[in-house]
Amino acid sequence: MSAEEPVRRIALVAERRLVGQAIAAALRGRGLAPVLFDWPERGGRLSFRRALARSGASVGVILCDLRTPDLLHDVELLVARGPIRWLVLTDSEFGPRWGTVLGAGALGVLPTTTTTASLEKALRDTMAGRSPTPAALRERALAAWESVAEEQRELIRRMELLTHREYEILGSLYDGMSVRRIADASGVAEATVRSQVKSLRRKLDVDSQLAAVALYRRSLEVFPRARR
Repeated sequence: MSAEEPVRRIALVAERRLVGQAIAAALRGRGLAPVLFDWPERGGRLSFRRALARSGASVGVILCDLRTPDLLHDVELLVARGPIRWLVLTDSEFGPRWGTVLGAGALGVLPTTTTTASLEKALRDTMAGRSPTPAALRERALAAWESVAEEQRELIRRMELLTHREYEILGSLYDGMSVRRIADASGVAEATVRSQVKSLRRKLDVDSQLAAVALYRRSLEVFPRARR
């Protein structure tokens, strides 16, 4: 296939299935053949990769918000292995997160505001081994990631150990919510939340809830959390 020929079979991995379905429909409207995959479960990555291989796609799009450490880590793992050439489409703002996934192996990162026509062109570039992310932006994103101090990188690695739910609870504690309020808002027992707090403290290797919140505050200096 030449660089100018349309890319047909595309692996489409979406954190939010409805968003993935909308993008898939838009791509089908341009004569492409997206194969939509649900987000891989932690214990099912091997079967997920086998399904990717069976799809016959050599180029893929990952639709994901990169704001939380566990999702960012998932994307790193997805793009780190071939043979699929990955393009990441995200609503996360430009910055170190973009550099993280580019450094891990993604061929390009684009915002979700990218038009369908531009996405099709980006897929052609990706298929041809060219990054659809402008060189200047790639360099800036990679430099932003490289500028993160090793101490901060280690902090992020520790945060990546948390599940999505544990990270949410830690954010709520940072916002000043009590364990009881978190439990009531979530519709679960207070003991369940206390167990989750205990688990996240163990993963972060801290002795107190206050110390865990302090680590979370420091992590926001690297990757600020989206505020509602």
